[in-house]
Amino acid sequence: MAESLALEVKSYNIRVTTIFLGQVATRMWRDYDYNYYEKNKNKMLSPQKVAAKIVEMILDIKITKMETL
Repeated sequence: MAESLALEVKSYNIRVTTIFLGQVATRMWRDYDYNYYEKNKNKMLSPQKVAAKIVEMILDIKITKMETL
């Protein structure tokens, strides 16, 4: 779907960027299923890493440390 949209708006010089997240270790997960969250939180993405990736995509840069935000 994202590819189709990118092709459709390419002639208008619009770039389409998408993120397909896995599980993110958020309070919502913790509140929804605490046992699952506790068992799997180390395998989940951190909200900070997701935010940094979004900033990278918007600014088209590579962020190496959170302190650079």
